[in-house]
Amino acid sequence: MKSQQISLSLLGAMLVVSSCRKGDDPETVEKPPVIAPELRSNQLEDTPSTLLRNWSESRVNWQRWNPEILEDARDARRLVFAVIGSVRYPGTYETLQAIESRPDIVRRLNEEFVPVLVDLDINREASLVASALSSEARQAVSFPFLLLLSPEGAPVSWQPLSYRNDEMIQSFFDNSVDVVARLWSESPEYVLRDSTTKNDLRRERRPEPDPLVEDPGERLELYRRAIRRLTSFYEEDLSSLSGAGGLFPIGALDCLSTAATHPALDERLHRRALESRDGMLRVLKASAMVDPLDGGIYSARRGPSWQLPMFVRDCVTQARAIRMLARLHLDGASPDPLETALAATEFAEKHYRTPDGLFAMATRPGNTPEEEWLWTIEQVKSALDENEYRVWSSMSELDRLGNLPSEADPRRQFFRMNSLALRKSPDEVATETGIPANRVRTLVESGRKKLLKVREERFPTHGSDSTPSATASFRMVSAYAALFTATGDAAWRDKAVALGQACRKGFGTARFLNERPGDHPERMSDARACAYAIASQAALDLAAITLEDEWNLWTQDLTTLLAENFVTDDGRLVETRPESRVIGITYSDRLMVFEESTTGLTRQNLSRLAALGFQTPPALHPWTVSLPPIAEMPIIFTDSIGALAHATGRQRLAVAPEASKPLIEAVAALPLERFERRMTRQAGAGVELMTVAGESRTLTQPAEVKALDRGETPE
Repeated sequence: MKSQQISLSLLGAMLVVSSCRKGDDPETVEKPPVIAPELRSNQLEDTPSTLLRNWSESRVNWQRWNPEILEDARDARRLVFAVIGSVRYPGTYETLQAIESRPDIVRRLNEEFVPVLVDLDINREASLVASALSSEARQAVSFPFLLLLSPEGAPVSWQPLSYRNDEMIQSFFDNSVDVVARLWSESPEYVLRDSTTKNDLRRERRPEPDPLVEDPGERLELYRRAIRRLTSFYEEDLSSLSGAGGLFPIGALDCLSTAATHPALDERLHRRALESRDGMLRVLKASAMVDPLDGGIYSARRGPSWQLPMFVRDCVTQARAIRMLARLHLDGASPDPLETALAATEFAEKHYRTPDGLFAMATRPGNTPEEEWLWTIEQVKSALDENEYRVWSSMSELDRLGNLPSEADPRRQFFRMNSLALRKSPDEVATETGIPANRVRTLVESGRKKLLKVREERFPTHGSDSTPSATASFRMVSAYAALFTATGDAAWRDKAVALGQACRKGFGTARFLNERPGDHPERMSDARACAYAIASQAALDLAAITLEDEWNLWTQDLTTLLAENFVTDDGRLVETRPESRVIGITYSDRLMVFEESTTGLTRQNLSRLAALGFQTPPALHPWTVSLPPIAEMPIIFTDSIGALAHATGRQRLAVAPEASKPLIEAVAALPLERFERRMTRQAGAGVELMTVAGESRTLTQPAEVKALDRGETPE
């Protein structure tokens, strides 16, 4: 197990506890604790989180993550013991089970601490806290994350977990928790003073805001450098994505596709971006990251190989991937990713759509599969007939010793196990097996159904979650909008509009957005800044495919609320409104540690609004010209690179209300973001095209508009 993180000064304090006691304020020390009635029972019933409600009958007196918990902790003179996790992260359910199964841990949590269960899917700032503290301790962030907080909201001790067994949990209690609990019992004032001092230092050491880069030439050069660096991550000879990180590289693929036609880049860089994009796409489509049985896309891999994913999916990953794959289809990517996008859409609708037509973040809580979703040769053979086995064995490159690369499983935990993947095309399988290609396709499908049935029998799904998520639902709005532009099928636009309206009604009825539906949300599920950015992106996408200005105006309202409530006096875009903040320090989401960052998405939205003629709220102006070190670390800043690409290469279309319906339909079906469009009477009777360089021309025929999509310049 990784070493537990304990403040060094706290360890030193163990040697001088008695002397610290002599200096304590008698009034503070002798004040008897007051245990609020709610601390004596579990408070998770009726919480806005399925993860939390799943443990509402736990023997642990779990509390909610809201500012009042610190007041209760102060009155009780107890430390807060927080478990931060999500159904999206393997090990969360297992960790909570391990705690529940140990009476001694349950007793200690109830009698010595204020136990709090935190769902980072509705309390996003908790993931930023975990990331910052892990970095401080030179550890990789992972979830669940165990955190001891002082009653003042200052971290005292913490431990990121990569759950392997229950003994890890026991070890944490026997070591870190015991040490800190003893110190707290002997000298609470020292612990308070030490943790508060360190939190003050964290405030002083927070990164400075990103530097302003206002010179157009300098911005373009930074963009060119970032793309050159990004293309270097694909190594054609090794068919690898070196340095691309462990998440499904949605942002990198999107950036490369934009760069392949960006007017500020030269032909050589266009070609390199195109080669890297298509090379990455080939690697991923042939990997186990795209499930060949149900079409779902895994969000991350377990190690350095894409052939061993973490067997957990969520709606946000599907939606982001769908939007990106639809974009790549329009850009002519090879192999064509549209089929993958449509399969992921079917998967998302089957597993995450709630009875009221919105979308949940993931399925219900449960154990994470491992060997159950890998296969031995014997298991595959027993599920299929002879020809089906021949086809699937060839396509997935099954091996009796296992087909996982050694670097993916260095401890040989999955010896003799195979992952299933579409590593070969039907034509390649036909050549290898001698079975005609059409017959191969039939056998792939019949075998898929049989294997899926066997897998579901071995590891039944946990069931759908009926609790809608604003983040997931708004993401699916954008996914549907992108599918409309990719296919021209109005049914996708209808789905996008219907879902967008349901989202606005369900999550935006109150003045502020809420991460869960309701007119009177509690502060625990008060939408974080990232939810505002995601909702704004969805609204802009709806405006683009409908040309209805109400969605642009709603985006402007959301952006104004973001500026008024999430920008601090010292000019930081923070994740949580002061009214909902628990941790005694404000955290900004600047890096793509988990997915797109709040900062990067906000930059994209501000650029799109500016292109449409809207004014930027003054408090958010710095994010229209500031840039992080995109050329040095492009993988974690692809969202900001995307914003810069948009600002330097966008084209705007002003559409006359009197324009013909075919002309309006052609404009609405153009790719998202590359072409911003808005109804305006300034366009006469047609469509006025304006480039970022200030050039303009009038389009009067649908064919002229469609030519833009193909990169052709209308005469």
